[in-house]
Amino acid sequence: MAYAKAVVDFSKYQDGELAGPSNNIHQQMLVDNAATFPGAPFTAAAFLALINAWTGALGESLKGGTDRTTLKNNARAALENALFQLGTFVNLKAQGDQATIDLSGFPSYTTARVQIGGGVTFIPQNVGWEDGTVAGQAVLRWKGDGSHAMYEVQTCTGDPNVATNWNYRGSFTGGKAVLDGFTVGATIWGRVRKIGTGGEVGDWSDPAQFLVH
Repeated sequence: MAYAKAVVDFSKYQDGELAGPSNNIHQQMLVDNAATFPGAPFTAAAFLALINAWTGALGESLKGGTDRTTLKNNARAALENALFQLGTFVNLKAQGDQATIDLSGFPSYTTARVQIGGGVTFIPQNVGWEDGTVAGQAVLRWKGDGSHAMYEVQTCTGDPNVATNWNYRGSFTGGKAVLDGFTVGATIWGRVRKIGTGGEVGDWSDPAQFLVH
């Protein structure tokens, strides 16, 4: 059985090809159909700023010079990372549904349906919490597999055995997620799973409990 997936890897796009789909995703996913994608990892304004930084740096790079080229490459890397996070978010939301992906504006392709976790066998280890730097903030840490992979983080303030109590908090690298907005004195849970390069996901880690300070 085939299902749809949003493209998350834009590294093979030529410089002149990147702004078009990025602007389309900005308009469709984060403006026109924002209600379909609540909790997206970037706001419309933040993503548009990355697009504008990229197009500005690209234009400057045409004048030549090592510094301008470095700025262009850095701006492209930031935009590609944002596209990866947004595309991964869309794939987790869509669960193979072409209509949902179409609403996001992402280019897509179809593939054979696999089980959740297919192709991703690693489960994050040593998941635990630390106090944040301000009240209501907490830091979730975990041990990854040593690659630069992305990891999805979810938190729960209710019964962790009830699937609907878990909320998406973003996709992160580096084995660390700084999370805000918790109620001081509340008991929270956190869990992590690895995201593959094609947007596939692995199994969840064991949930970690924490008392917010």
